[in-house]
Amino acid sequence: MSLHARLDDTLARLTMPLARLYPDGFGADLEARVAGVRDYMGPAPRLALRWGPTQRRLGVQVRAGRFESPARAYLPPESRAALVEQWLPSRLGPVCLVLAATAEEGFARRRPLARWLSHHGISALLLENPFYGRRRPRGQRGPVLRTVADQFAMNLATVEEAAGLLRTFHEDGHRVGVTGYSQGGVMSAFAAALSDFPVSVVPRGAARSARPIFTTSALSLAMRWDVLAAEAGGLEAAQARFGEALEPVRVDRYPAPRDPGRAVVVACRHDGFIPREEAEALHAHWPGSELRWVEGGHLTGLVLHHHAHRRALLDAFGR
Repeated sequence: MSLHARLDDTLARLTMPLARLYPDGFGADLEARVAGVRDYMGPAPRLALRWGPTQRRLGVQVRAGRFESPARAYLPPESRAALVEQWLPSRLGPVCLVLAATAEEGFARRRPLARWLSHHGISALLLENPFYGRRRPRGQRGPVLRTVADQFAMNLATVEEAAGLLRTFHEDGHRVGVTGYSQGGVMSAFAAALSDFPVSVVPRGAARSARPIFTTSALSLAMRWDVLAAEAGGLEAAQARFGEALEPVRVDRYPAPRDPGRAVVVACRHDGFIPREEAEALHAHWPGSELRWVEGGHLTGLVLHHHAHRRALLDAFGR
């Protein structure tokens, strides 16, 4: 194990036990949520966005918006109103949707990238995930999802909302793209694959399939396996049930994006959360896409190589 991967593992061991996922178990509606993921094929609907006044932040015009989630039927009441923040360059051209990583509440961590994109003529659109931040359901402790079913609901709703935002701006005449890191990277890949028009897509720290991320990577340390095992009748049974539920969460269940040449997959060579072969498989499933490696783990690959991530975005939009 490389030093970068050891850092990922150490980070997981130090931080995850303090706030581990799924303290309430699998959730009574897990099978329904898995079926929703398995059966969803799009296309996403156009969204009715409502915008607030534009304000100046760090020299850039910024506006907040909201819309009713197309996934509201299976979201808790507090999550049904979706929130976005758009950073506007001086001349509005391409629009890049930037999705949140795991446990990323609010927009603060994505704003530096949004400001940078706006200075390069690309409008950045930030989406608040359901179950996070101001969309957090009552009784949830921070960004810690209470059940596995909540995880499926959040991810499917995020993909539906992201694909809907891409469609809305595309139909308004903009070139559109989507990116995200880690969880946001996987969701960006799904949103692009489910769009029936060209999308510039830069999945960063992402994978083709969710199963190894949750079952064998450092993220598996973040789960209340004791609770899941008690519910399933043992640890092996809990792992099997979780793994089976994750089977349909695969980008390769869908065709490649309409123009794979606009896709740049950015992967970390020593990632402790995303297996290397998963990034390679995503790239292979999108013929014509580009795979770029950075020397780092899941944390260091982002922090130490943010310029490489930003360069990939400019290149994807330039194609």
